[in-house]
Amino acid sequence: MTNYIENAPQDPSTLQGLLTEYDMTDLNETGELDLPEVVVPSIATSSMRVGLSISIPTMRKLDKKATREVLAHNNAKTGAANVHKKLVSSTLHTELTKLVSAIRTAHRLQTVPWGDLGDRLVANESLIDYKNEMEQYEREFWALAERVIAAYPNDKARAEEALGDMFNPDEYPSVAEFRTKFKFKFPIEVVPDIGDWRVDVGNQAVREAREQYKQVVVDRVNKVKQDLADRLKEPLERMSKGLDYVEEVDKTGFRNTLVDNILNIVKLIRTCNLGADPALTAIQKQLEATLTGVTPDKLRHSPALRAKTKSEVDKIISTLPSLGF
Repeated sequence: MTNYIENAPQDPSTLQGLLTEYDMTDLNETGELDLPEVVVPSIATSSMRVGLSISIPTMRKLDKKATREVLAHNNAKTGAANVHKKLVSSTLHTELTKLVSAIRTAHRLQTVPWGDLGDRLVANESLIDYKNEMEQYEREFWALAERVIAAYPNDKARAEEALGDMFNPDEYPSVAEFRTKFKFKFPIEVVPDIGDWRVDVGNQAVREAREQYKQVVVDRVNKVKQDLADRLKEPLERMSKGLDYVEEVDKTGFRNTLVDNILNIVKLIRTCNLGADPALTAIQKQLEATLTGVTPDKLRHSPALRAKTKSEVDKIISTLPSLGF
């Protein structure tokens, strides 16, 4: 995998000024289309584009013959039921499936969406931590995948005994083919600068391209901001509910990670608030002021702190529906 870390822009500033007004001209002397001169560079100098591609072989398959037999036996119509069989029964594969889910969650929590094709952005100040975590997950993935591959011949033999007449050897690839079904990639790429665009079009096409590109950027920025706001809603509501008690006997309890989970999202807002949206900035600062220095133990042992924190959290929750990105 290409390592772009050394080439990452070194500007530690967050993704600010994205929607600053800009003056766009027609084609310049080099044939470049002078589209938003602030929008793309601000992203390109503050973040990197990241992706995540993981695949593992499925261990389940639709058995069409068994499905037809079950439908006929029960006088049921086509499509009323399906019979899926386990090609192999593997606890190692189950562990790998859980690991893949954890990796995807970690990838999503450290990034924000960018476009509709699965690309996401990670702020430069979080890039090293993101890369280190993904590399650790990659090592864990392949270590477990190798164990799944090594166990495959024996798992196949047990499946033949377990499935009986439902066993079909043609549904089982060779070990070499089985190995090719495991993939793990997390490409890290620079965000293209607008100077990379080259066009040879008339003025009308230039104007259309301007508007289309501007709308694409605006839509993506709004999607990022909505994603950040949505991430806050559930943990804030969980905190509000967890703090909603007065007497010790009424305590519903909350986990020690409750405060940290919210502060992690606050950090993401601080680094990925595209365009420095004032509403998100206000929420970020309010949460930092409310939760900095607050620990679960302090909340558990101080009714006054619980009441104050819950009041501030409830105020923020009430503002979320009005953001409307």
